Amino acid sequence: MIALDKDVLKVTGTMRLPEAVALRDAGLALIASAKSIDLSGVRDVDSSALAVLLAWERASDGGAGEPLAVTGAPEGLRSLARLYEVSSFCGLNAEAPAR
Repeated sequence: MIALDKDVLKVTGTMRLPEAVALRDAGLALIASAKSIDLSGVRDVDSSALAVLLAWERASDGGAGEPLAVTGAPEGLRSLARLYEVSSFCGLNAEAPAR
């Protein structure tokens, strides 16, 4: 499930290939109003979650090319982002500022 809570895009459930297209599209419909993404309610991910995050980041109205900050990301997602060297592109850097 995905919802906009004030200016936070909140995702719950799983972010795996079977859900990827629906999550991407639902998030794209809301991302312009988001200032951060909260993944603390996500319980299972695979590499398609990175593709979803990257699509949201590309579509976001971020200032100065900075990605939206992502909070509560499961360690598995952080590990995949480090492996693929995309942490800084999808808001998963520990130093990523909230905007």
